[in-house]
This record gives sequence, structure tokens and C-alpha cells, in this order.
Amino acid sequence: MFNPVSFRRIVEVWNAGQHLTEMRATLSDMEETLGLQGELLHDVPVAKVFANGEYRDTWDARWAEGHGVCQWASLGEDIAGAQLPHVQGPAGVGKVHAAGWVDVPALLQAMEAHFEVHHNVEHQTWNVDDGLPSGADALVDCRGVGAADELSEVGVQIHPNHGDVLTLSTPLEGPHALDSGGHTINNGKWLLPTHQHAGRQHWRLGATYAWHKTKASPDGHAADELRKHMSKVWDGASREAWGNAQLEKHEAGLRPASPDRRPMVGPWPGQPKGVLMLNGLGTRGVLVGPSAALALVRWWMDGVPIPEEMDLSRFKAVRERFQD
Repeated sequence: MFNPVSFRRIVEVWNAGQHLTEMRATLSDMEETLGLQGELLHDVPVAKVFANGEYRDTWDARWAEGHGVCQWASLGEDIAGAQLPHVQGPAGVGKVHAAGWVDVPALLQAMEAHFEVHHNVEHQTWNVDDGLPSGADALVDCRGVGAADELSEVGVQIHPNHGDVLTLSTPLEGPHALDSGGHTINNGKWLLPTHQHAGRQHWRLGATYAWHKTKASPDGHAADELRKHMSKVWDGASREAWGNAQLEKHEAGLRPASPDRRPMVGPWPGQPKGVLMLNGLGTRGVLVGPSAALALVRWWMDGVPIPEEMDLSRFKAVRERFQD
């Protein structure tokens, strides 16, 4: 899921405009190349349910200030006029129109099939000690938390951020149907409507955050908490429908977070030329990943400096160990 607004502080996220533009351009090109026009990038607005009147006042004050976040969202409104007939929110909602989701599994499957057809895929193991493979001009390590131990040896920290996400389904019709008005609902957690299949609406519900877990493993308690938290947003009839939502899948993963929540892009410190890395995408990988990849390609192919926010030299430990 991508969303250019931070709901914690009600500000636009880092480089939102650039990242949205480059994400859309990249995915548009991929859809065309892979024959998946309209199947990867899905625009779905977010309805942020205000926790209380104080939060709404802070939200609406952004418009009085002419804050940059206003280009991605709209002034708060009452539930009655927000086209959210089954959502409860006494303090109202604010909508983010520049949001949506990317079908990453479909993208990965299509990419692998594309590369297989063109005989560009080889399956093999690799670690940093192997260096640059024979015959390769460059290697980009994108292992996320899988590279954490090796990175720590050169002063780069990757913090695993564990998260649980559920896939649920509800009937399209009948008393147990659920309607979010075509919006992703956010009340501290988020509920995203994805695809419809066999007379049912599928939803993605997330997400949890746990810094103490270092292995990805679905947590039953976390699943219960997610469902319980989202039940608070529905009115009486829809709350019963929510209680009957069918669990289709429970997944867990580790987000690779850098200390300053910025990507880490460029040459692997201390390794031969051509051993590169792209890591630290954290919780906004879909949004910032294309820009990070583009920065790496521009640097390698055209000599364009890597943005300071992404360059590993921003970390003091790296600068001290690997002076130019």
C-alpha cells in the first residue's frame, strides 16, 4: 500500500511528490512491458477516521496554514457527507486521494516469467564473501534483513520490524456484505479493499509492528488484535458482518528498517567495485523503492551522485571505516 501522508503528525512523507511520480512511471512501464496494463497499480483513496475532535482540529489547521500535505488530502468532513454509510466516526474523517496499492505478487510472478522466457534467470546462492560473480559487471544485494549480520560488520544497521497482515473476505451481497465506499479505512490500522472473486470481496488488514521479533512468523494474538481493532469502526449491522469475515490468509514478514528510515543505496562498503546494495526500504517500500532503484541505476550508469539521504556515507560508522 502507498500513502503520501503520515497520519501520526499529519504531514506529507519524505519526498512524497518525487516518489509518487517515479513510482507511477516505473509501474506504468512495467505494466506495458509485462502485458499487465491496469493490473499492478490500483488507486484507492484512504479515509482516515479521526480519533477525536482534537485530532480533527489539527488536521483542519493544515489547510489554514497552507501546509504541503493539503495537496494529497482533503479537509475533514462529517461521516454523514463522506459517502461512508457504514463507518462510525463521531469526529469525522479526512480523505487522502493520492493513495492506493500495488499487486506485488503479480509483479514478481510476471517478472520471473519474463526473465525465464528470455533466459535471464539463474538460481544460485550468494553472500558478501563471494564478491562479484565471474562475468558480472555489477551485483545488487537486495536481501533486506537477510544481509543484517554482514552489514553490521561494516557499521551499517538494519533493524527487522516484524509485521502481521491478514487477507479476509466477505460476501458481495446479503446481510454479511461489507461496504467501505471504495476507500481504504484507517483507524490506526488499515483495511484495504483489493479484488472481488467468486462472489466475495477480499480485503487486506494490517498491520502490526514488533521490533523484538527477528524471525517472520504469523502471530495468532496479533491477528485477533487486528480484527478487534478494526471492528470499532463499523456501525451495528456492519460490525456483525465484520465479525463473520472469513480469514483467507495470515502472513508475516520483516521490514528492513534503517536507523533514519531512509533507503541505503550504493556500493557495498569495503567490497570490490560492482558489489552494490539497495536496502532499508522499511514500511514504505512500494513508494520509495522505485526512486531508490532509479538513484542506484543513475549513479552506476551515468555517474549521477546518489542523493545524500540514501548514500551510506551519511552514517558516521561507515565514514570512519571507509575513508576515500
